[in-house]
Amino acid sequence: MMSQTTSLRDILHIGRIIGAHGLSGELKILPLTNDPKRFLTLDDCLITSDDEKERVPAHAQGARFSGDQVLLKLQGISDRTAAEQLKGRLLSVTREHAVALPPDTWFICDLLGCEVHDQDHGYLGQLKDVQTGPAQDVYVVAKAKEKDLLFPARKTILKHVDLELRRIDVELPAGLYEIYRES
Repeated sequence: MMSQTTSLRDILHIGRIIGAHGLSGELKILPLTNDPKRFLTLDDCLITSDDEKERVPAHAQGARFSGDQVLLKLQGISDRTAAEQLKGRLLSVTREHAVALPPDTWFICDLLGCEVHDQDHGYLGQLKDVQTGPAQDVYVVAKAKEKDLLFPARKTILKHVDLELRRIDVELPAGLYEIYRES
């Protein structure tokens, strides 16, 4: 398989609007980020449709937490009716407003679709999902007519990630390939 260079997504989804809170237009947000505290410093953002065709610029005026939800106030949303009309929309940021990632970490949306290659078994397929867990993430690799292959996202396994080439090079532990795919 040959990789092709693809540009990275221009926006990143950080939350989903799940309803209104109170009468003054606060939005209830389900965070889609592993750092919900980022809402406390959120400034410019976008209210986005699921297909991303509608992208309405918005300006955050403050956030607070209620359990695992974020209560967010946006400029121009001043009553419950206006807030309820946004239910189901995504809250997104442009890449320039995304949080800075530590070295050797990537946004999941950038990894999805990358080709995965193992030094011993060659082309394994494309990364179709990243299952996030409390201890570590698990990568799910799909290949036509093959069982999905899963492996933990550990530095001992992930050898190189090249988002520009859309390629992930791995070194699977002995026996892991055989668990999912018979030779």
